[in-house]
Amino acid sequence: MTNSSQSTATTVVVTVLNEEKTVAALLSALSSQTLTPKEVIIVDGGSTDSTLSSLQSLQKTTKKFRLRVLKKKGNRSVGRNTAIAAAKTNWIAITDAGCVPELDWLMQLHQTQHRSQAPVIAGYYRAEPATPFEEAVVPYTLVMPDRVNEFSFLPATRSMLLKRSIWKQLGGFDEALPDNEDFAFAKQLQRTNTEIAFSRNAVVLWQPRSSLGAFIHMIFRFARGDAQAGIIRAKVLLIFFRYLVAGWIFLAAIGSSNMVLLITLVLGGCTYILWAIQKNYQYVTTGWYWLPVLQVTSDLAVLAGSFAGIFRGLKNI
Repeated sequence: MTNSSQSTATTVVVTVLNEEKTVAALLSALSSQTLTPKEVIIVDGGSTDSTLSSLQSLQKTTKKFRLRVLKKKGNRSVGRNTAIAAAKTNWIAITDAGCVPELDWLMQLHQTQHRSQAPVIAGYYRAEPATPFEEAVVPYTLVMPDRVNEFSFLPATRSMLLKRSIWKQLGGFDEALPDNEDFAFAKQLQRTNTEIAFSRNAVVLWQPRSSLGAFIHMIFRFARGDAQAGIIRAKVLLIFFRYLVAGWIFLAAIGSSNMVLLITLVLGGCTYILWAIQKNYQYVTTGWYWLPVLQVTSDLAVLAGSFAGIFRGLKNI
């Protein structure tokens, strides 16, 4: 496989919004790829910091590929569709601002495609936590290596390769979805029986959210995006069920002053906290004490985001 091969000519597309602190590292990683992209298209959604000026400076110094910077206000779906529509190659690789692809990321994506002949390749991702809190965030936001099922793993825009014709056939990313739009796109690939191959070694590095507020906001957006797109996950139904049962027990206990119900509720809460620690303790060596906090806050964020997404979806009918 060589860089000059027409079969691997690839456009990397990225959307940015106020990413002045991350764009240089991303472009440096793309410039160092063992398989050089033909072009990189970055779409700015309306940054108010120095992202655009930084990109314009980097345009002058980037020599290994053509760097194109486009401005298009809108959500990430709008940005990705704009970039892919402007691409000059048949293959599109997608990653996100804030991610840093490993040096053989693009090569690994194409090697998997060459072996499988699949039109869509789902790459992988690895977190780089810097604090105990960020370490605890990782299992709540990424699929951990030992939990990956390569036969059902769906692509995310952190690390993806697809034929431009597939994007066109599906009508692109849904621009009505400002949140979690890549999961909706992946589910559409699944519904249309599009073949997807998993590339475990096509890795991008990702920085976890560094504060509880940022974590809650991310989970809320994910849940809102799912609900707006009409996507129902089994684990979300379980969260609703758990809290409905807990709420019923609480109201029944308070209304009747039933000590048995109150003790049941307390024991259930303690069990839930221990379960939150136990299920992810193997991945979190220093920040394990954050796990119950993240479990409860993510539950509440999912509930709130789901209701917000349902309401937004109804407004769009």
